[in-house]
Amino acid sequence: MSLTSAAFSRLVSALKQSKKTTTVVESCCGGLIQSSIMAQPGSSAVYFGGTVSYNTRKARPLLLNDAKLHEALVRPLTAGDAESEEGTYVRSKIEHTERVALSYCEQMGTDYAVAESGASGPTFTPAGLDRGFAAIAVAKRNSQSGEVSIVKQDVIQSTHNDRQINMRMFADGAAGLLFDAVQEDAESNIKESFRQADGEKYHFDRATKLRADADELSKLAKDGKYVVLRGGQSLFGDGFELKFLSHDEVQSICNATGCRSTTTFLGILDGKQAYFGADLIGGSDDSVNDIFAKDEEGAHFSDTRTGAPLLSAFHNELALHATALSQWQRRSAYCPISGSKTELIDGGTSMQSTSNGAKSWPRQDPSMIAAITSRDGDSILLAHSSRHPPKLHTVLAGFIEAGETFEKGVAREAFEETGIRIDEDSVEYIGSQPWPFPQSTMIGFMATADASQPLNIDEDEIVHARWFHKDEVRLAAAVEGTTMRKEVAKEALDADPTLPLLIPPKGVIARTLIDTWLKKLPL
Repeated sequence: MSLTSAAFSRLVSALKQSKKTTTVVESCCGGLIQSSIMAQPGSSAVYFGGTVSYNTRKARPLLLNDAKLHEALVRPLTAGDAESEEGTYVRSKIEHTERVALSYCEQMGTDYAVAESGASGPTFTPAGLDRGFAAIAVAKRNSQSGEVSIVKQDVIQSTHNDRQINMRMFADGAAGLLFDAVQEDAESNIKESFRQADGEKYHFDRATKLRADADELSKLAKDGKYVVLRGGQSLFGDGFELKFLSHDEVQSICNATGCRSTTTFLGILDGKQAYFGADLIGGSDDSVNDIFAKDEEGAHFSDTRTGAPLLSAFHNELALHATALSQWQRRSAYCPISGSKTELIDGGTSMQSTSNGAKSWPRQDPSMIAAITSRDGDSILLAHSSRHPPKLHTVLAGFIEAGETFEKGVAREAFEETGIRIDEDSVEYIGSQPWPFPQSTMIGFMATADASQPLNIDEDEIVHARWFHKDEVRLAAAVEGTTMRKEVAKEALDADPTLPLLIPPKGVIARTLIDTWLKKLPL
């Protein structure tokens, strides 16, 4: 009999991903539910411990020393009309597991509690009972009110009295019941978060008609909020949000550090608040950092590429919008037509040649990014690049060439980087994301391929690639944080060295593609 199973791999992954905890009280499974959880990597983060209440007469200390719980276990029930002794016995286990799950969830302070009780065989006490069964109850704590209630119950009936086979079947059944509860809770939370987001919708107007009105922009700038940039970094607050400065605060920093600010009009929020980008250029990094080292609110510069995915939708939009324009401004000091110097116009959103007046605008380079999955849907092709932390794998990406469709670009990049021929008629558009590092827009796709094809890795592009099974990816999906940062990736791998891989964090389109694939898979 195996110590654990795929059902528990899926369960522990779901608990970790949802940041939920559980406790377990079992009887005829003999501790197999608990050992199956504990055999999964990283289970200590979600499993608080439990007990095995096997000898019913002596089990009171194991049932929180609760006399009523123990009495309910040993006291025979009165048979109902036309109810067999077997039926009464099963009903007693149903009622007992319900009480135990509620009590343990309450006393242990966990998000869930699983209680199991029944008979696995080969011998049975009640007359007429000749095959195994297990009653299972799952209790859940309401995260808002703290109230505990039963959310799942089931009776698993076996067709035989083989103890080992029944124990494994009942344990897996308990894992499946708890997994269903966790998934339903997660789906409910997602729906609630969308509901809340809908209630907090913002309208950010890039106000393109105002860009040429220098006088109006000058007025708006005085009371504007500024997204502050320095190179490839943005100014963050103490948490995962941007730290906005006022016009006067930006000027004060420039005066104190000797840097200059390139100001760009970004737009207006809800018709009221104007936002600008302020790219701090020149001055020493030490002098700029010293200013914010004294900030009581923890303001600091951090890499926009890895920090932006953690921001709210609005802050993410502002950070990427400001970064895209500042990156372009820094690279466009000379006119691409005449070679003469350029000057910023239209609030910093376009350039004009000082010699012939020719205008130029920020360029966006279209790039494809694609999740290639096996035809049976069980595996996904992921690659590791030399610029990524150890074990971090992501989907394939590359630039679209001149005169090339996105679909053809997906097929070409997949073949060039891995030697895999995709099913070209399977290419499906999923979504897009600005990626101003330096000036791309990522267009996301899904596609399928025959996973039996040999891999032929282009080592100039990637270090290695392979097909990962869905269970491996689900484990990686439970890891939180900006895994693209080396220190975060190291912390995750130190906590669980058995992780087969890491994947990009939520908030970037590579992760959206991976999650889209995972959501399509059967539970």
